[in-house]
Amino acid sequence: MFIETKEIGPEGLVVSRSIDGFRLPLTGADAIWIDRVHLSGELLKEDDGVSFAGRIETRATLSCSRCLEEYFLPLDLPFDLFYTTGPETPPGDERRLDEEMVTRVHIDGTRIDLRSLLTEQVYLGLPLKPLCRPDCPGLCPRCGTNLNVGACTCAEERTEDPRLRILKSLL
Repeated sequence: MFIETKEIGPEGLVVSRSIDGFRLPLTGADAIWIDRVHLSGELLKEDDGVSFAGRIETRATLSCSRCLEEYFLPLDLPFDLFYTTGPETPPGDERRLDEEMVTRVHIDGTRIDLRSLLTEQVYLGLPLKPLCRPDCPGLCPRCGTNLNVGACTCAEERTEDPRLRILKSLL
């Protein structure tokens, strides 16, 4: 799925596309399912490249990191990128990154890969610790019962660590 740069006129090009759902691979055999994606934005030709500003709207199916249940996360991801055919590395031995270099994407000059754009932006929009809800109690550390569903059958009495009694007295 590509946009040819020759399609972009002097007034720019407005893009509005819907893309079927796809899987984002993670480490190992894990993957995240991304529902139908709506991509909208505007491309403008500039002297040294093409600017592309827009928005990606979709929904991801994630596993909660506390209770391990699957849930849907709506994603509304704005982006502002600059596609260039210039060199990928800064001139000289300068190794410092600035904001302009982070939003700069190197292309071969003939087309922009929308699948690559979607994959990158969705990865960036995913939470580091996915939670089905902010107050998710997770799983019981003893028996593994999902505490969102109900209380566990573990003994309520917890054995106290004698080393922590002094701390408890401070409360």
